Amino acid sequence: MLSPGLILLAAVIVLAVLAWPLRWPLPAALIGAAVVAGLLGGFGIPFRHLVEGGFGYINLVLALFAGALFGQAMLVSGIADAFGRRCVALLGGSVWLVLAFAGLLLFAGGMFVGIAGVAVLAAGALVVPMLRATGLASHHIAAFVAVVATCGMIAPPLNVPAMTIADGVNMPYLGFAVPLLALSIPPALFAVVHFALRAGRGTPPAADPGDGRLAFAGFVIVALILGFWTLLRIFPGSIPDPAVPIVLVIGALLALPWLGAGGLARATAQSFTGTPLLLAAILVAVGVLVQIMTLTGVRGFIVINSMSFPPPWTFVEMVMIPIVGSVLTSMGAANVLGVPFAFALIHQDMILNVSGLSAISALSEFMPPTAIAAALSTYVVGDTRIGAVLRASLWPALVIGLCGLVMLIFAGELTSLLITATDNATN
Repeated sequence: MLSPGLILLAAVIVLAVLAWPLRWPLPAALIGAAVVAGLLGGFGIPFRHLVEGGFGYINLVLALFAGALFGQAMLVSGIADAFGRRCVALLGGSVWLVLAFAGLLLFAGGMFVGIAGVAVLAAGALVVPMLRATGLASHHIAAFVAVVATCGMIAPPLNVPAMTIADGVNMPYLGFAVPLLALSIPPALFAVVHFALRAGRGTPPAADPGDGRLAFAGFVIVALILGFWTLLRIFPGSIPDPAVPIVLVIGALLALPWLGAGGLARATAQSFTGTPLLLAAILVAVGVLVQIMTLTGVRGFIVINSMSFPPPWTFVEMVMIPIVGSVLTSMGAANVLGVPFAFALIHQDMILNVSGLSAISALSEFMPPTAIAAALSTYVVGDTRIGAVLRASLWPALVIGLCGLVMLIFAGELTSLLITATDNATN
């Protein structure tokens, strides 16, 4: 049985060899590295932990497929295009207003589902048609969708990376509204301005005779879903929560009158193949790897060594979070590295620690090879490449990371402001 440090080194080498020279698919490479780590840790091939870990992110996998189904239902039925044309017309074709409204839909989607990729699939399908009317290049459209959806993921009420870190440090997910808004709204506004300045001379979309009913259906479906989620957060004890996947599936079924049996079959087939299926497989494999890291003591090894760096080196070391997240995704990075960094900064306000670390973990959405938000936005837009999308996302993503880092560095000064804002909100 090797030490956790040597197991970690061996797993990294195996993962690199399987993923690059041997060109294994990333999910298979992750599971291969997990199996090798189990063997080196003296546990043989731990089937129970492999299976259990595979279900670690099952809620995210279901949400991912449900978001893909909703988005495809809107596209295949023609609702998304009609909705986009009508929104552009109602907003007078103004680039700033269209970007602001599209950003609001993406931000709201991220807020209520708590996962950037799901927001990209669900809300992205609705906003891409209207964004094409702004004259933005396809890679800029995809970057805007990925960035604002990620900002929405950071915002309250649901922030899955923050919830993961809070659970890891045994603290309730309460009192996060103000700091998460402070982390999410500024980069979202920056993204609107940043991409509005890059818009060209858009061509107003041509009206279609059938737009009226389809656009009305789009407004009704969006209003019902967002309205339900809003009421659910206002009256959490009075309204049962059916969970995000069920709500999105119901939203997709509301489009059934315009889909027909053939359209539903086509939307379903497109939702469970290609990019959504690959990213779902990555989430399953990440769950397996995190489980084996915990079993072999690698996760504890990372915790201990992360806590051994005193400030300001702690903040420098945080560059590892999105780097690790490039393989483990933002949820895995929050689980494996977010928790130990929160403990390393335990001398300051833990709400600010968890909030800031969740924003830094969110940068994983733009780190290849997974880069889930960027990859899914490329899938939704269609006619662009992920490399161009990542380059276009650079400056807004840096703003997200900078906001998180500033919150962590100046947590002492911000604590009194947080207490005051929280008191005012509760009074």
